[in-house]
Amino acid sequence: MRRATHKDNQRAGEGSKAAFALSALAWVALWAAAAAVVGNSLLLAGPGEVLRAFAETALAGDFWRAVGRTSVRILSTMAASAAAGTVLGLASARFRLLGTFLAPPLQVMKSAPVGCVVVVVLVMSGSAGALAAIVAFVALPPFYVAALDGCAARPLLAEQVFRRAGAGRLRVFLSCTWPAMLPFFRAAAKTAVGLSWKAGITAELLCVPLGSVGAAVYASKLTLDMPSLLMWTVVVMALGWASEKALLWLLGLTGASPRWAVRLARRHVAAGGQPPAPLEVDRATFGYGDAPVLSDVRLTVGPGERLCLMAPTGAGKTTLVSLLAGMGRPQSGNVSAPALLGIVAQRDTLVETLTSFENVQLVCGESVPPKRLAEELSCLLPGGALHRPACELSGGTRRLVQIARALYGPGCALVMDEPFAGLDEQANERACAFILAHQGGRALLVTTHHAADAERLDASVATLDGVSTRSCAGRVTLCG
Repeated sequence: MRRATHKDNQRAGEGSKAAFALSALAWVALWAAAAAVVGNSLLLAGPGEVLRAFAETALAGDFWRAVGRTSVRILSTMAASAAAGTVLGLASARFRLLGTFLAPPLQVMKSAPVGCVVVVVLVMSGSAGALAAIVAFVALPPFYVAALDGCAARPLLAEQVFRRAGAGRLRVFLSCTWPAMLPFFRAAAKTAVGLSWKAGITAELLCVPLGSVGAAVYASKLTLDMPSLLMWTVVVMALGWASEKALLWLLGLTGASPRWAVRLARRHVAAGGQPPAPLEVDRATFGYGDAPVLSDVRLTVGPGERLCLMAPTGAGKTTLVSLLAGMGRPQSGNVSAPALLGIVAQRDTLVETLTSFENVQLVCGESVPPKRLAEELSCLLPGGALHRPACELSGGTRRLVQIARALYGPGCALVMDEPFAGLDEQANERACAFILAHQGGRALLVTTHHAADAERLDASVATLDGVSTRSCAGRVTLCG
């Protein structure tokens, strides 16, 4: 099935905007028709009368001062509340006890009626803090939830793969963490901005601070000036809409964060010069509850050696790779792997918006000259795949990119979990030849279901039950 491209999404977005504009025009026409039927501007003013009221009011300096003061109050309070909600959400994701402690007040903030909260604040502290309190009351929870849900959606496996490849915290955050969290913050922005304007104007209506939009709305109500009242209503809606679009635009700019990470990688030469290191598992035992997965496994793969680990599905191959990658600890025994480790995980860990070339550069920087890197990758990948974003690549090509990324990184050893899954015969042969050409004296552990992979890699073959056969790549020991 063809993946949706950026142009497809752009065309769909343009069509949606056109449909919305036509729908809005239709409602304005219905509004004009209803006003004509009523025939009384005290009950319902038409669009023309509202526009005239706006033209007259906008010429006065008081209009812009009121808009400015109210906008500063609402937007500054919303920004502070969003920051506080984000910090609290991140802290709650990190410390579960804090999340439990904050759950009741957050539930109150999400469900309490705005009008009641304003009245309570007015009684407790007067009008001075009413607007700030009520805006914070509605703006903080969406960003708190966004931070909490965003942390839960983090691609932990991809983050670990990049960390073990030598990428710093900032590169990992920009390439993996933030793209996963961004949709939640966009949703929070869509909710919080509109609620903040509604709550802020409600607070101003009850407090009536001089020189504010709320005071102007209150005056229009007292004088039964329906055109002015509707005009201010439209102005508030427009301010809320513009604020939301501005925030979404700013958040949209951060969608390019993976490319910022690539730029950082290009300035940072991948750590090199460290000697190859062995992969060692000493009497490791691991299980889930009462179900044992690995039992007393011993394994050593030295520098320059290659081992294909073969076992049925569910026998613990991926669990062993996860322990070597640092995604868990054995319940007994020891697992040892170098801090810098090239990993091909069974699950996809590519950055979707980056090209194949950029996904590899993300870990190797310019330690490999870009021209040489492009030429070598072109020999491994299908035609045209080098500069296509990962989201448009086939499953097999994505596996090839992950293999290349592990090989070009600064890892002192290599661990690959079923790296040839989804590859046809020719791609498999290319991948094995590529691995042999770029192993560079490092220890290599590959899990696979096919003996032909071991033959192409000239590797020893072992199983998790302790059986080891055909040592073609030097000293390899495995016991179970």
